Amino acid sequence: MRMRVFKQTGALAAGTVVGGFLAYAFFAMATRTLGAGRAAPVSVLWTYWVITAAILTFPLQHWTIRLLAEGAEGTLARSRKRIWAGTAVASAVSALLTYLARDVLFHDPSPAYPAMAAAITVGAAFSGLVRGGLAGRRRYAATGISMAAENLLRVALGVVVALAGGGAVAFGLALVAGPFSGFLWLSSLRFEGRNAAEAESIASPLALASGLAAGSLIAQVVLTGGPVALAVMGGTPQQVTSLFLALALWRAPYLIALGVAPQLTLGLSRAALAGDNQRLRKGRRWTLVTVLGAAGVAFLAGATIVDPVLRVVFGPDVVLDWETLALIGAGTVLAVGNLVLLLLMLAVGTSRPVNRAWLGAVIVAAAILVVIPLPPTDRVATAFMAAQVTAFTLLLTAPLREIRAATLETDATSPSPLGM
Repeated sequence: MRMRVFKQTGALAAGTVVGGFLAYAFFAMATRTLGAGRAAPVSVLWTYWVITAAILTFPLQHWTIRLLAEGAEGTLARSRKRIWAGTAVASAVSALLTYLARDVLFHDPSPAYPAMAAAITVGAAFSGLVRGGLAGRRRYAATGISMAAENLLRVALGVVVALAGGGAVAFGLALVAGPFSGFLWLSSLRFEGRNAAEAESIASPLALASGLAAGSLIAQVVLTGGPVALAVMGGTPQQVTSLFLALALWRAPYLIALGVAPQLTLGLSRAALAGDNQRLRKGRRWTLVTVLGAAGVAFLAGATIVDPVLRVVFGPDVVLDWETLALIGAGTVLAVGNLVLLLLMLAVGTSRPVNRAWLGAVIVAAAILVVIPLPPTDRVATAFMAAQVTAFTLLLTAPLREIRAATLETDATSPSPLGM
């Protein structure tokens, strides 16, 4: 059994790592082919893709896993029309907004990039449902392959574009095409809804997905928005780039955790649906101990070895002091813990603690950025760390109240713990 779990986790982690390398390869190809200036519109589309992944892909993926763990395929079947209707509205809104701002965002008057923004929105929802359908049925190898296939398709199309001498629009289309590699696993979207009275332990499944989307988006903004905040506060271009590179380096373990998260979601959901509060509390304690220990190691690494590594990999122009690197390292480990605790909230069928935690984290970070009289880089790093600590503390204490309430709701509305 342990060997099987190890192989499943390895398949998910491998898919994430390979997909990450391919993503960097695609962007490097676009930049080297077009030059930094002409590749700017592709960068904007890439940024929008990251945002839609936080708003749509992640919540829909884990929401689908949660419902499949419950055996509530009927809920998924009945929700499809509303999901796609909402996605269509979001796509139209994104197309309209990017069209109105096309000159500022893309420096291009054509409707090509707004159309691609709409397509990215659709692809993000499609990708989340496909991966959720695969992981929810324990097809972890297929889930890992689907993660890698998205960027493999982009790279393959990017090679064709580069050889053909295509421009930014062509690379943008290659970026857009990635999620539609999910058509290889279209069967994962077949949900049986024959029993109209099928158990639904979540009073409003789509409200849960929407709540998770809000929390996930705020978490991603906090995790990746440091360079933007530093630029607004008057940081030099060298400092902004250095902070971006440091965050990118520390983000590697977070991306791996994100990749193996589907397996964790399924396990936590089954425990919650079975009323196994002891297992959920044990998971919370394990998260606390592991994150605190890893954060200490990351702080020490940031204070000692990360600066030389950054200079060797990215060149001698990286300028960050050891305190900043140490805070970013420890904060990123806490971000992994926040991801695990978010999945715990999803397992018990609630998103309220997630939104409360990240609202509190944003308030704390904003107060530090505005009030604390530190140099810009130190202030951003301190705000980042404080936001992660605040969210972790609030999420860690929430299960003491939320697990019992959510479990009682499940017992009251479900004829069987597993919805069978």
